[in-house]
Amino acid sequence: MQKKTLFLLGAVLFISLACTLGGTPPAETPNTNNSIATSVALTLAANGQSAPGAELPTPLPTMTESLPPTATLIPTIALTATPSVPMISVSVNTNCRTGPGKNYDYLGALVVGEKAEIVGKNTSNDYWVIKNPDASGNCWLWGYYATVSGNTANLTEYIVPPTPTPSIPLAPSNFTAAKTCTAGVLPAYDLEVKLSWVDNATNENGFYIYEAGVLDADIKQADVTQHTMNAAVSDGVPITFAISAYNGTGESAQATVQVVCP
Repeated sequence: MQKKTLFLLGAVLFISLACTLGGTPPAETPNTNNSIATSVALTLAANGQSAPGAELPTPLPTMTESLPPTATLIPTIALTATPSVPMISVSVNTNCRTGPGKNYDYLGALVVGEKAEIVGKNTSNDYWVIKNPDASGNCWLWGYYATVSGNTANLTEYIVPPTPTPSIPLAPSNFTAAKTCTAGVLPAYDLEVKLSWVDNATNENGFYIYEAGVLDADIKQADVTQHTMNAAVSDGVPITFAISAYNGTGESAQATVQVVCP
């Protein structure tokens, strides 16, 4: 009897459960707590599961911090100011003339340690036109010994001036005679005379020497200051010697000296 009663109670309980499970399930209330849902979802995902209807959050991209590039130090460049006016100096004292060459008149000189302003150039002859360091105006300086500073690109290119006609040279001075008188057929003497003078000219081609007014010697060389001559003279009669300097333009005035034997 007891077994039968237990059986009947179990049957009733079974039927009751079957009815309950077969009915409509209660409605699901959405979970509004996103942080909790996300935490649960991540936990399930870590275990290889996923909650029904739950979407795992998209993982944030990994942020890598970029280090600043290594700074490169740029050396400081010391700038040297270029003179606004071109200047010139020389390593050897150099004459400055009216044109490019010794045929032109001397106007001054640029000496070592001195500077002058450049106003023009003649490239083909390697000459610079500068402000004359010794006087007003300009003059031409040979560039062989020159050092130039500043911008010369915009300087005027000068044309070579015509070769000047040389002036007549200056006359010699201090004209002297050292004589040697040797008795010949008396009353005549054989005279040897050593003539000396000071050369005052810078543009001579040579010298003329006269004996008693007649041209006796043509010295075709500049910068000479001595010459020896021989002559036959009468006893006690003076003889005059003269000298002049000459070039292509003409002859200078004469310097004279008298000699008497014995």
